[in-house]
Amino acid sequence: MDISEKNTNDFSLTLVRGIKVLEIFSPEKKVVTTREVAELVGISRAAARRLLLTFTALGYLEQTNSSFGLTGKIASIGQGLLARQDKWTQATAMVLELSNRMNESFAISILEGKRAKYVARDQKLRISSRLLRAGDSLPAHCSAPGKVLLAALTLDELNNLLETDQPLEQCTEQSITDIAELKECLRKVRLQSWGTAEDEFELGMIAIAVPVFDQQGRVVAAMSVGSTKQRRTVDELREEFLPVLQDAAEKLSSQMT
Repeated sequence: MDISEKNTNDFSLTLVRGIKVLEIFSPEKKVVTTREVAELVGISRAAARRLLLTFTALGYLEQTNSSFGLTGKIASIGQGLLARQDKWTQATAMVLELSNRMNESFAISILEGKRAKYVARDQKLRISSRLLRAGDSLPAHCSAPGKVLLAALTLDELNNLLETDQPLEQCTEQSITDIAELKECLRKVRLQSWGTAEDEFELGMIAIAVPVFDQQGRVVAAMSVGSTKQRRTVDELREEFLPVLQDAAEKLSSQMT
């Protein structure tokens, strides 16, 4: 879609033009002039100059006479994303090792709104009728990692997330859809520092999860292991896999920044 067709109430053309200015630069095009930017972005020279001087004032560009070039600060825009990607790449290796050693499905999840999103997951063992991959997500209140992540929120954060006009999704008859009941469940999860789910997302699906902390002691993810009731019981997960999860989560927490 042409950007001119966008609803200007919800779309910043100035931001788009600024991004287009940065996209001009390449290994072959290391400096630009105001005239070049105006022609390539399709704006007036005055507008091009304002954008270039703004980026210069912010430290992303440097001016030499009538030309502008990138500074090293531009790399900082992507450093956070690259760091997170590297962090979850390391976590994936740990998940695969645990899954191979324990012959069950391990995963790491983060909280995105009301959902627990897998950022690392072994796909060899299916615990659901759906093939769940890294990038997929489950309703947080219906999953073990989701409960661990919800339990780490402050009361205000939890209230803002849950107390809306939208009811909690009921995936099965065992799903907790009453907010008061869910809060009591999360209180117990918070006290014991682990959580379970049984038949709550899908009948026959069970899981147990523990928190992963960063260096400041904040919960940034949850590590879990899931199975089916044909292979395991929740008690078996707690007795056999909880210590393994806790050791692995402690190791992963030491790597978090």
